Amino acid sequence: MTEAVQDLGLRLDVSDRAAPSARTLTDDALVARAASSWVISPRLALEGDKLRLHIIAVAPGSRVLLVRTQEVAPREVAVRALVMTRDVVQAGRGADDPKADPGATLAPAPAEKLVMPARSAGRAVLALNSAAFGGYVGLSLQKASGSSDDRLTYPLIALGAGVGLGASMIVADEWDVGLGDAWFLSAGAWWPLSSGFLLADGYAVDPPDDRFVYGLVGAGAGMTLAATALTFRGMGEGGATLTHSGGAFGMALGGMAQLAFEGRTDKTPTRGMGYGAGGGVLLAGAIATQVSASSYRVLLIDLGVVLGGLAGAAAASPLVFGDEQTEGKDRAWVGSVTAGFVAGGVVAYFMTEPGERSASDDPNLRVVPYGGVVGESVARDGRREPVYGGGVQGLW
Repeated sequence: MTEAVQDLGLRLDVSDRAAPSARTLTDDALVARAASSWVISPRLALEGDKLRLHIIAVAPGSRVLLVRTQEVAPREVAVRALVMTRDVVQAGRGADDPKADPGATLAPAPAEKLVMPARSAGRAVLALNSAAFGGYVGLSLQKASGSSDDRLTYPLIALGAGVGLGASMIVADEWDVGLGDAWFLSAGAWWPLSSGFLLADGYAVDPPDDRFVYGLVGAGAGMTLAATALTFRGMGEGGATLTHSGGAFGMALGGMAQLAFEGRTDKTPTRGMGYGAGGGVLLAGAIATQVSASSYRVLLIDLGVVLGGLAGAAAASPLVFGDEQTEGKDRAWVGSVTAGFVAGGVVAYFMTEPGERSASDDPNLRVVPYGGVVGESVARDGRREPVYGGGVQGLW
């Protein structure tokens, strides 16, 4: 704040700085102190997990309090204080201009963005996935041709990766591809690709190399649906994470369903995994376009699902590692793992649900920790060095 007022051409006078108290911070006290100079009173209040910044200013000789308030994140307090102080001082100077129309209304200062978002922030993610997918396309073409010559395999993979990388650069320059958009597109490519490949393997297509082509068809369908969804609205990082989680856990649950149906655990359930991956990513992608989710919360729920599944597998492990294996034991083990998945996800969902501040909470009971630069010291050579510290502050 001391830098802000001096940057605005004001002279900072600290000789008559009063100790802050309820009496010295009243509106009447501020007006009285502004008889011959500017008075600026910054205030910071805690509202839930956000901060409310108030800048109150009184122009010299004025009886009008100029107030600028905004909810800010903790890391933006210093910058927003500078901008908001400038706004109120400019408004006060306009009101004190004797040539100004007394009946005119001051236009609010245009809102300025603290950080300009980068265009196509998901460029790197899009490039990585496009290059990998292009390499898969080159491999699929070589497999579909029936050739097994290694002298063609690697050049085709390199060619496909190069084409995919170039296409991603063109797309990123033409459209604003966010980080969530890029990950959502990757989910629409890889999980349907896995679904097509696993289904072809589960149904034992002939020749076996056609599995790559089935995966390519699935990826094409998934990317078409994902791109169509992005034309209606952008996708956040939480929605993209949710879509990937749907594909991963859909594959796992689909495989569990096939194992339970067949009553055996000594075979890879590729057919169920294929159906699960395709259905899971489709359902999760549709949900992601309708809800707003935090990527951190989605990952925590995923962790709960994994831990629940491991707990279920551990609890039923005697059924699998016994001397005699039966269909009933295998189905019981699969059921225990699936129940652990569901229970872990439900518990994690409710544990990570954001709580709302109760209206009955006492606003005077506000104590928050702080840390960082708490002052400065002057060295013998005249250099100013920051002093670091921490503690708690607030009202109790």
